[in-house]
Amino acid sequence: MIIFLVATPICLFLAVASGGGGHGNYFWAKVLFPFTMLSASLTGSIDIPFIILAIVQYPRYGVILGLASKRGWLTRVAAQILVAHVLAAAICVFVPDENFSRYERSSARSHT
Repeated sequence: MIIFLVATPICLFLAVASGGGGHGNYFWAKVLFPFTMLSASLTGSIDIPFIILAIVQYPRYGVILGLASKRGWLTRVAAQILVAHVLAAAICVFVPDENFSRYERSSARSHT
């Protein structure tokens, strides 16, 4: 859990920096916090509940893995978390989203 607590602010910094104050491509936000970005895609903005979701994501992974380790399920649960995270990140990165993709916004402007 300590590793995830230390990783959280670093990942949050990378995610915010990739957003570029609304002018970036959100790549690292999508890769590091896919559940937050999927949720935000539904509403079109990154609101407080989604920010909280991002802040607790990695510590939650740590708690879940700690509990799994105590029960002897570490490998299986770690694999499940990894698969869920990678699938969500792939959806975020490869499915166009007009709210959180610089390419989509610029191409939409050129067609109007």
